Amino acid sequence: MNEYVIGVDIGATNIRVGLIGKELSVIRMETAVTRSFKTADDMFSEIFRMAERVDPQKNAKKIGIALPVPWNEQTQVIKDADNIPVLDGIRIEYIQSCFPGLEVYFDNDVNAAGLLEAEQGAAAGKSYSIYMTVSTGIGMSVYYNGQMIRGDNGYAGEAGRMIIGQASEEKGTKEMTLESLCSGRALDARSKLIYGESADAEYLFEKFKDKEKMAVKVIYDWIEHFSSAVASIVQLMDPVAIVLGGAVICCNPWLIDEINHKMKEKLYANLRGKIKLGICEFGGEAGVIGAGYMALNQAKKQ
Repeated sequence: MNEYVIGVDIGATNIRVGLIGKELSVIRMETAVTRSFKTADDMFSEIFRMAERVDPQKNAKKIGIALPVPWNEQTQVIKDADNIPVLDGIRIEYIQSCFPGLEVYFDNDVNAAGLLEAEQGAAAGKSYSIYMTVSTGIGMSVYYNGQMIRGDNGYAGEAGRMIIGQASEEKGTKEMTLESLCSGRALDARSKLIYGESADAEYLFEKFKDKEKMAVKVIYDWIEHFSSAVASIVQLMDPVAIVLGGAVICCNPWLIDEINHKMKEKLYANLRGKIKLGICEFGGEAGVIGAGYMALNQAKKQ
């Protein structure tokens, strides 16, 4: 990188806006709570103010906005913003108008972080890699020979919607997806069910470390479900590398070894040991740095 850029990582829980320096480091960052915004107008007005605060000298000329929605080059209107409903139906040209004086670039949030990790991070030098994030939701991106694989409609990599369990009329459950079983939101829900409304995923992991019986069962069930999904992805896609990120993984990096161990049991014998999971190099800043990196990457191609 030879210039400053602003990265905006819009997540289901938090919005992070950062000034990214020439060494792919965050110089200054601000955070807002996503659910505090009731309208898209309020959200993007505040994001613009946050951008002004992190870059008071106006060093950056470009801003990259990473969104948790399906995305391709033809996207003009945000669709299927399930985790942030206020974004659904918002036109891209409207968002661009909220940032006068800046060149605005967009992408799916996991694609932006995946591009960063593929070219500058944990999968650098690999021609074919997969990035998965486990935070409030679950997302995946695929990098192949210098570009992100998006699919015809921009939905490639929506691993969170993989169905890994069946509906049960008797139990009153819908089809169980990877996201409904393994996301941070799912762990929050399980923690509250066991320990009360004040509990969350972080508390669940604390109880796991204390070897509390219910917490141990929930976490090992999580490892079983998640490793099954990753094993399926490995055998379907056969990548060179898989990089894991997101708050659930970054706050509990020991999960990587557990997932690796269980995954190997579910792979073809010849694949065992050939594809190892790794943790993202940019950690909790992968989203905001990835958004900025994406903007510079797109600008170069214009």
